[in-house]
Amino acid sequence: MTIRIKFAKYGNLKFLSHLDVMRFFQKAVRRAGIDVKYSEGYHPHQLMSFAAPLGVGQTSEGEYFDLELNTMESTSAVFEALDAQMPEGFKIINVSLLPPTPPQTRKESLMALVKASDYLVLRKGSADFPLTNEEFLCKFSEFAKEKEILAIKTTKVGDTEINLAPFIYDIRFDVKPTELTEQYDTGLCIYMLLSAGNENHIRPELVMKAFHTYAGLEYDQYDYQVHRLEAYTVKDAERIPIYRLHEADQI
Repeated sequence: MTIRIKFAKYGNLKFLSHLDVMRFFQKAVRRAGIDVKYSEGYHPHQLMSFAAPLGVGQTSEGEYFDLELNTMESTSAVFEALDAQMPEGFKIINVSLLPPTPPQTRKESLMALVKASDYLVLRKGSADFPLTNEEFLCKFSEFAKEKEILAIKTTKVGDTEINLAPFIYDIRFDVKPTELTEQYDTGLCIYMLLSAGNENHIRPELVMKAFHTYAGLEYDQYDYQVHRLEAYTVKDAERIPIYRLHEADQI
């Protein structure tokens, strides 16, 4: 059987790399006494797979990983056992049971399920920034309406110029930080819903860099804090949060 776990990563633990997060959860699963399934061979490892990695320094309340088990009392028992192992900076949000994969059907990976992610981007502020909040948001509104937003995306095969506009699904400014989001005196918070997953994965840093180029401003990624809210898949032509995909299968 396979369970899907949703968790948050915040506070000082935002500086952990994706590999560090994987190692932490492997140890947490063992300490929680969960009957996890291991691979076969000379170097057995827990059958665990994560969704799209979060960038170092970013926070989130929409992280996921799948875990294969031999046995389980209930998803609520797994939730309680695993959450009890979480230090400040990690929080278990949801545990759901996935339905069995039908015979002769290839199981779709968690990474492949992710089609979009939404974020809050908060400006930390600097004394020499040339725009007021009002000027910044006005300029960003103009930028978001552009039909062509060119940016250089770095991939494994090299740098490619792409048009970001078709992959920016929504941008809003009438938002507030959540209780797990770091807050800053500027009060400037931008909501973005962006394409994600194996194809056309757009990071909010790429959008912010493109905006700075558009506005004629110098870009420094450390001027912004990125917080991921949720990861989405598509079912029946509807975009839904990953955790809702198998709500009826929870026990």
